[in-house]
Amino acid sequence: MNDDQSNHRSNHANDSEQTPSTTVIEVDTQTQQYENETQLSFGSVTTTQALAVSSPDHGLESHPTNDHHHRQQQQDNTSIATTDTSESERIQRRVIKAKKLPFYQGGVRPQHVKIVRFIGRCGFIAKGVVYGIIGVLIMTNVSGTYTPNGSQGNESPQGAFLLLGGIPAIGRPILVVMAIGLITYLCWRFWEAITGQAYDAALSDRTNFFRYRLSPIVSGLVYCGYLYYLIQMIYQTEEEQRKTASSKEFPASWTDTTVGSAFVGIFGVAFMIAFITQMVNAVTGNFIPDLKTCEPTARKWEAITVHMFGRIGFGGRAAMFGTLSGFFWESLAERNESGEINVIAAAIGKLSTHTGGLFFMVLLGLGLIIYGLFAIGNAYYKYFPTPPPSRVPLYVIEENDDVSDDEPRQEGLQEQEEDSEINSMTKNTSADRIKPKIIWWRRFWMRVHPTNNKADDIEKQFTSTGEELTTR
Repeated sequence: MNDDQSNHRSNHANDSEQTPSTTVIEVDTQTQQYENETQLSFGSVTTTQALAVSSPDHGLESHPTNDHHHRQQQQDNTSIATTDTSESERIQRRVIKAKKLPFYQGGVRPQHVKIVRFIGRCGFIAKGVVYGIIGVLIMTNVSGTYTPNGSQGNESPQGAFLLLGGIPAIGRPILVVMAIGLITYLCWRFWEAITGQAYDAALSDRTNFFRYRLSPIVSGLVYCGYLYYLIQMIYQTEEEQRKTASSKEFPASWTDTTVGSAFVGIFGVAFMIAFITQMVNAVTGNFIPDLKTCEPTARKWEAITVHMFGRIGFGGRAAMFGTLSGFFWESLAERNESGEINVIAAAIGKLSTHTGGLFFMVLLGLGLIIYGLFAIGNAYYKYFPTPPPSRVPLYVIEENDDVSDDEPRQEGLQEQEEDSEINSMTKNTSADRIKPKIIWWRRFWMRVHPTNNKADDIEKQFTSTGEELTTR
């Protein structure tokens, strides 16, 4: 009996050896590859999820819904990545690189960046003052407040010059300063238009031409007319200034002939186009890539405020251009004379004769005042020269190896010394005292032109150095 028990135990042991305690599941190469791809695409995947996507041939239960969902997500991500890659390749193929380009291609040259930056900032301040005063004159016209030197009711750039020139003792010096400011604005506009600054490889040739050639040239020509009136007013008496600022019988005097009527119609079309372009700026906010507030390092409340002012301001300009367009079209049907005021003021003043016109004039005045503040703020927030929206210029000048194609040397040796001093200061500072924080007054000497490689920016250096020391 003992022999039978021992034989029984031996047979039981042999059976237990032949029967494994756990089931070994072999996953084929395709399943393992899909699991790895799922882990890379969707983060961490649990063991249950990994087993669920295995082949049912190995005795595992499959979940077709989850499997289909994961595969669909993977296909979507792949298609998006492929689209982005193809778009990036298409843009890069359009970039024209050359060691030397003609003056009308390639934008502002690196050695002229500081000059363009200075005249652009001065020009925007003068432009902002003009628009702000026009908005103030509209508000005073609605309220009936008196303004000196015949500027009351003359809501136009000429009326703004009358108001500034009528300030006792300092009126003419202010007009001289304004003339210098408008000259700098003209130089900046024509300089960027002639050199093709901000030509973007991601935009079509037609869009680049209209936005960065035609538009700044037309704007510069308009301000040439304003500068002409302003220079005249500097040497004139107050009575002569008021005569210069008036448009007299225009546009009624032009509609007496067929040729004149055709030109009045052209003015109506031109201001309608200007109305559309300004509305596009207000709605889409395509001016934002030109500002420092578009960068991720900008303070959120500051960016929201600046962008909101810009949208409202461009909306105010659009309303003014739309009013002028309607005035010219109406002049073809009836005789409209400007009288002793400018044609812009005549068009705005005619709004008061319509129902709700005074309310619209208040909105227009507020919009132009906000645009004036926004334009003055551009002297600090705007990039000079104007960068391409996608930061990929259409024309690139190839330089030496020690100079990066993406970031030309704009600040020279002085900026490099400042960068090295800041780096040495941050290395010697303890980790608890370093805060990866943007200090507003440092922007005055930081690089002010956006680049694809921001590793050299001072803000980036402060952030990376602070994180490095904190980790240590």
